Amino acid sequence: MNPQLPPVRGAAGYVLAAVVILVFVVLIIGAGFMSLAGYETRNTQQDLDGQRAFWLAEGARERAIRWITQQSRPPESDVPIYQSMAGPDGGTYTVDCRVDTTALYQVEKAFVLDCVGQYRGRDRRIRDRVRMTSFAQFAYFTDNEVAPGGSTIWFATGDLIGGRLHTNGTIHILGNPRFIEGVTSASDHMIGYQNFWIGEPSDWPAGSNHPTFDQGFTLDAPEVELPTRTLDLRQEALAGGVYIGPEAELELGVMGSPAGVSAPGWFRHRNLSPPNDPWTSVRITTLASRVLYCNNDLHVKGVLDGELTVASNRSVRIEDDLTYLASDAQGAPRPGCDDLLGIVAGENIILVNNAANRTNLIIDGVLMALNTSITAQDYNSGSLRGVLTIWGGLIQKYRGAVGTVNNGAIVTGYRKDYHYDARVTAHTPPAFPLTGVYEEVTWTETWDDSDPF
Repeated sequence: MNPQLPPVRGAAGYVLAAVVILVFVVLIIGAGFMSLAGYETRNTQQDLDGQRAFWLAEGARERAIRWITQQSRPPESDVPIYQSMAGPDGGTYTVDCRVDTTALYQVEKAFVLDCVGQYRGRDRRIRDRVRMTSFAQFAYFTDNEVAPGGSTIWFATGDLIGGRLHTNGTIHILGNPRFIEGVTSASDHMIGYQNFWIGEPSDWPAGSNHPTFDQGFTLDAPEVELPTRTLDLRQEALAGGVYIGPEAELELGVMGSPAGVSAPGWFRHRNLSPPNDPWTSVRITTLASRVLYCNNDLHVKGVLDGELTVASNRSVRIEDDLTYLASDAQGAPRPGCDDLLGIVAGENIILVNNAANRTNLIIDGVLMALNTSITAQDYNSGSLRGVLTIWGGLIQKYRGAVGTVNNGAIVTGYRKDYHYDARVTAHTPPAFPLTGVYEEVTWTETWDDSDPF
């Protein structure tokens, strides 16, 4: 008979305890995994929410660019564009346009589009730096490098262009003109006299043509659209400037009666119809908007002391020298000169063929002819009238002729002596037309919400 072993006391309790501990460990590990999964899920969701906030900010930036380009004029002070607008899939976006008010009268206007996207408590901010430039940046600009009738006009030996040049047309070179600053053309080539095709800088010299481009040239550049009307300047004149309806005469630097009294800081104007209409004198510093606008032809001459933009819905006719009080005998602005003139014509700027203009002509100012040209009256008849000296810039739809050339020599009209007035890169004539093209300089994501300027 086999002896019976006594039962092991407490063994079942040990097993139960081990099972309980194992289950507890499994539960802890499971809870940990579930917590980790939840944490990862929350992180993933937050990342997705942040990405959606970024997409809202980026979409808002694109919408804001479209909005700002549709405005008739660029903003002159900070303006909200969109405020807490609902996004397509939830969330909101806000865009504020910040304006560098110190650059309002500079050739380059600076803006920042401050774009914020918000989604489920996540914010993302994009700052897009944008600029727009004034036509005053150009020493020379044309929409077409031909005369209104279609005949070719050439840059010839002796021509000196001292500032930035742009044309939407094709540049024609005869001889050895010189271009001191950058040259851009929307055309894919230049033409050297008589018919040399120039597509690369290495194609020069060509025949007897050897121009000098001190800072090179760029072909196939983007076109710059020229305005077709002067309505913005009309509005400026009506809002605190001087508005004239009929054909008129304007003399800078004189006032009242008797005629010819020197008056720095003043100008006077009168209607040409009826005849002998009395003069009206205006002190420039009293104008809220330093723009004079005539709805008809405007005849101009004199000496400017101050800042003024003169505009005509039709043509501006220059009757004699137009100079600055602080310029030398050749029209060059002296150091410290703070005089600045803009001349804008809805049609032409005409250098009148009269006695005063037949022995040289000096013009200080940025000239702009929207339709059609800056040209000398009867440029192709009579004898040589001397030198046309311009300190400023020439902007025109079609290139206007100021003289004729025979065998490389100028025989009628004017020799050209054009100088860019680099002061306008820091300060343009009042309300001078802008290119209307916004250029995105750079954009970045940032948390900084302080004034970018």
